[in-house]
Amino acid sequence: MTTTQAQPAPLLTPEEARAIALEAYVFGFAMVENYKSIFGFCLYPKSPVYSGFNKYQHNRKLYDPDFTLVVSPNNDTLYSTTFADLRTEPLVISVPPTGDRYFVIQLVDGSSDNLAYIGTRVTGREGGNFVLVGPNFKGTLPTDRFDRVIVSQSQFVALATRTAINGATDTAGATAVQDKLRLTPLSDYLGQPAPEPAPQINFLPWDPAKVEGIGFFAYLDMVLNWHTPRLDEAGLMGRLKRIGVFAGGLDEFDASRFSPEVQSALLAGIKAGREAIEERGNNLGKRINGWEYTPPMGDYGTDYLFRSAVAWKFMYTNSPEEALYPIANVDADGKALDGKSNYVLRFEKGGLPPADAFWSVTMYDSKTKLLVRNNLNRYSIGDRTAGLKSDADGGLTLYVQHSSPGQARESNWLPAPEGAFYVILRAYCPRKELLSGAYRLPPLKRAD
Repeated sequence: MTTTQAQPAPLLTPEEARAIALEAYVFGFAMVENYKSIFGFCLYPKSPVYSGFNKYQHNRKLYDPDFTLVVSPNNDTLYSTTFADLRTEPLVISVPPTGDRYFVIQLVDGSSDNLAYIGTRVTGREGGNFVLVGPNFKGTLPTDRFDRVIVSQSQFVALATRTAINGATDTAGATAVQDKLRLTPLSDYLGQPAPEPAPQINFLPWDPAKVEGIGFFAYLDMVLNWHTPRLDEAGLMGRLKRIGVFAGGLDEFDASRFSPEVQSALLAGIKAGREAIEERGNNLGKRINGWEYTPPMGDYGTDYLFRSAVAWKFMYTNSPEEALYPIANVDADGKALDGKSNYVLRFEKGGLPPADAFWSVTMYDSKTKLLVRNNLNRYSIGDRTAGLKSDADGGLTLYVQHSSPGQARESNWLPAPEGAFYVILRAYCPRKELLSGAYRLPPLKRAD
């Protein structure tokens, strides 16, 4: 980020500062949370998931409780993750044929919108070559060389790539797909001279304590340099400048420019914004049978509170056509799910979640929003779980509890923590019954 001499602090009352800080925090939370992932995957070499820009970090085993970089991670697919840096030139994404294996690349811009998909549902099973173009590209493209041209309004784009895996015995098949993925700068792909590299950026180190305070605005000031605002956000950008977030590389946010009273008001606005996000995050959608069915995610427009609430609850959420994520944090009676109680989730015969790819139920600790450690090393359960037993009448009963339901039932046991928890049912490539709401999940019922 380019730095110049600091601008004089604008005249700002504490009341104005608090209101703008609240708005800015709600607006920018998802963008700053996205930078947390950029830092871990591409900027901090000591990170266990580090790869650098434009180079995949392949996860060779399913995520477990040791993975803490993203909240509510899935336990269904192997991830291959990086961020495309499009500042110098476009990037060519080459995908091998994937056959019957579910595969998807979810492309997410700096605001956390899903800008495009590559994979089983959208582009088919035969693979192909796809070119991703940034907002400042001025050249020409031989479009006949590519299966699709994807244009981003962000300089950095997440490539959240998922390859389905059916347990440990299927590892070789899944990793074979990963190993054939290719990310190639456009000039290399076309055999042309490389353009002049984009200028180096002084990226801010990720500091959780700083993000929790006024320092949040330093991160927001930085990340806004890499994303083209919507035309209808001009007024908002003007208000951000009032608190020193210039979003144009003019200077780095400096809270000391403001009086102690205004600084306190900025903190109060952040606190109010965080409370609003958490409240919305705990009430994302319509609750039916204890399950929250959220409005369509992945294209948030100007609903910044919903965008940030989703980022707080589970970052990089698919659009509904790719996957649905009903959440349950209460039982059939509306009481919070807690490991002190035992629960059953029973699907009647013919009533399993309708999905063309697959479905699963994943367990999360309510406090950490991460997977729950247990002796079975089982973090999700679903239609691909080895040894899953149907009921005598053809239905299916899952046992959701902290302690074992007994050896005879452990095949259908999803271990819970000792305290509060929530579960997410994921349905990949959901059928129209799920998308329309004609199908509804049964509730979790207390069994003790």
